[in-house]
Amino acid sequence: MVKEDGLPLGLGFGLAMNEEAMSSFAAMNEEEKRQVIEAARGVASKEEMQNLVQNIAETGRTK
Repeated sequence: MVKEDGLPLGLGFGLAMNEEAMSSFAAMNEEEKRQVIEAARGVASKEEMQNLVQNIAETGRTK
């Protein structure tokens, strides 16, 4: 499911629950954000989304 602003709900929820990941995502340029959103759209499980969000928090990107 995708919110109207294009951000997948799982990603939005994950970012809301992880302040560090939210800060990293907010600091990204538009292309980096687009890449993260595309990666999130390819996620098939809750665990994968949690890993994606954790990677954003730790490195500021999806790896």
